[in-house]
Amino acid sequence: MASTTPSKLLENAMKYADQPALSTPSVDGWVTETWAEVAECVMDIARALVGLDFNHGDKLSLYSYNCKEWYGGYLAAQMVGGAGVGVYHTSSAEEVEWVVSNSESKVVFVGNNPMAAGDASKMPQHRLMQVIDTLDKVEHFVLLPGVGGVEHAKLMTWDTFIGHGSSIETATLHERMGALTEEDTSALIYTSGTTGNPKGVELTHGNFNFEVKAADFAFTFHQGERYVSWLPLAHVFGQLIDNHYWVDKGLHMYVADNPLNVVDLAKEVQPHLFIGVPRIYEKLYSNVRAAIDGKAILRIGLKLPLLSGIFRKILKKKTGMKACRFAVTGAAPINPDILELFQSLGIPIFEGYGMTEDTAGATLNYAGQNRVGTVGTVFPGTEMKVADDGELLIRGPHVMKGYYKDQAATDEVLKDNWLYTGDVGTIDGDGFVKITGRKKEIYVSSGGKNIAPLVIEETMKSMPLVSQCFLVGDGRKYCSALLTLDAFAIMRDKLGMDPLEIPKNPVEQVAKLEELGHSFDEYTGSTDIRAEIQEQMDELNEKFSPPEQVKKFAILSRDFTVDDGELTPTLKIKRKPIAANWAEEIESLYVGA
Repeated sequence: MASTTPSKLLENAMKYADQPALSTPSVDGWVTETWAEVAECVMDIARALVGLDFNHGDKLSLYSYNCKEWYGGYLAAQMVGGAGVGVYHTSSAEEVEWVVSNSESKVVFVGNNPMAAGDASKMPQHRLMQVIDTLDKVEHFVLLPGVGGVEHAKLMTWDTFIGHGSSIETATLHERMGALTEEDTSALIYTSGTTGNPKGVELTHGNFNFEVKAADFAFTFHQGERYVSWLPLAHVFGQLIDNHYWVDKGLHMYVADNPLNVVDLAKEVQPHLFIGVPRIYEKLYSNVRAAIDGKAILRIGLKLPLLSGIFRKILKKKTGMKACRFAVTGAAPINPDILELFQSLGIPIFEGYGMTEDTAGATLNYAGQNRVGTVGTVFPGTEMKVADDGELLIRGPHVMKGYYKDQAATDEVLKDNWLYTGDVGTIDGDGFVKITGRKKEIYVSSGGKNIAPLVIEETMKSMPLVSQCFLVGDGRKYCSALLTLDAFAIMRDKLGMDPLEIPKNPVEQVAKLEELGHSFDEYTGSTDIRAEIQEQMDELNEKFSPPEQVKKFAILSRDFTVDDGELTPTLKIKRKPIAANWAEEIESLYVGA
């Protein structure tokens, strides 16, 4: 029998039967389940799937934010020979229709979107109802506990679903699991789709096994150590760590009730391992930087040998990183200033690089092998090289099987066992990899200068009041930028509010501003704010050559959002929708040019 995550789960149920495995939030506090209880939950779901004629190669779509049933369904589908298909909880009806139909899912779990902010139309069950009759290949839609308010012939409650497994013997599950091979598809993970429809990346049990073991070269965690699950499980990074690494190492995982609450959760749990995308670290950095700059005692104390250790411990605890032994940032570039500050405070945040097509991880910095400004060195047992045009190529056991039902797209990126990443970069003499940007996103100015927007955008986002930066410059005489403001930073820095009293949800932040007698427009249209940003931008521009410098900028009336198609679920900007949505503002920056 191949070693797979479901088989490791059953091993944990024997080795660590009474040890804590999973803590989920409830109105009465944390509900903690042991490894034996988690394994039984997974097997109950597996029995139900078999009872509904879910067979080898079938797909289970999971349309929800992180919850016990998500992990359970994912592992159960794999246990009986199928594959899990994550669907972002923020997905629109059209996106759900594409992923579920393209993946040919037989069963769909329908759960929760905690970011709906009270808007029922943004909840998964209501968005699903808009397209449910077009999904004719789906045989059953299962409403997770607590989800309701909709009716359809194909819908069933959670209890009804579980009841379908009542006659299935445990031996049947073991027989199915024993037939698994490392080459079998474990998951279909749909790329976040910054351009066009997302593609289904087919990852195998062997892909995940390799990644889990490969991480040991940089860090090793042990049974019972704490971890926070907050990154959406539809994302490859979340699936790798929150499902496969969690089970492999026997971690005690705490589940966030809302990704916006992850910092507060980290402060409560004080995890040993933490993963994130740059956006979360940018928020942490902004608050820490504001605290240091605004309090002389902190600023001075960090420089005094006798006091610096005390103040570092205080800051580590307040960021939720007191016990953290390793934190990873990936999925997008991060400003080096953020890493340098946290590492100077003894918070071990390291940058890595990878993509869905290589099962999340390809390179990583770590203690003793760290170079800020790079994404580290390649995982042992893998290779990376630079093509003649600067594109990074990857080869190894972590590379995907291919794109599901899309041989043409597969052939475009897999050639002679090399994965063509679409990213441009360099590899220095010590093996450290540096990412310049996406090959298709490199701008060429009207003067013929190649400009990589990502580095410039991340640099400009270091301004305290700036939330997002979108660089314009392809085919233009000079670079300009669309900037959005951070309502959280406005209330913290301009109104003097305690960060703990500021809402986490951006919509609620704007509402709070209005409650305090201010409008967001008051700041986006402020000449003083504009002058402040101009001064900071002039200083940041000095880091770049003249063609790369931002000559003009516009402050937009609102932040970019997922619902407006401007951000991916992991908050990376989507260039074409932004350019279309703000075309008039962009053209205003080039009047007379």
